Amino acid sequence: MNKKVIEDILENESLLERFVEILVEEIINDDEVYYKKGRQLLSLSLAEENADDFFIAICGWNIDSLLEKL
Repeated sequence: MNKKVIEDILENESLLERFVEILVEEIINDDEVYYKKGRQLLSLSLAEENADDFFIAICGWNIDSLLEKL
């Protein structure tokens, strides 16, 4: 991970927007089957104390709220 590049992006709104555009494009175009993605995300949620931060950042919902929707 290149912290300097991340710090530079954090200071630039257009780069922040482009980063999210690329992330969403890559999620959509990834050919990994959903159950494998789900397994990875939920396994990481069990292992990572701050998993809610990721889910809130990516979709606006915490893991418990997503599980309730399930």
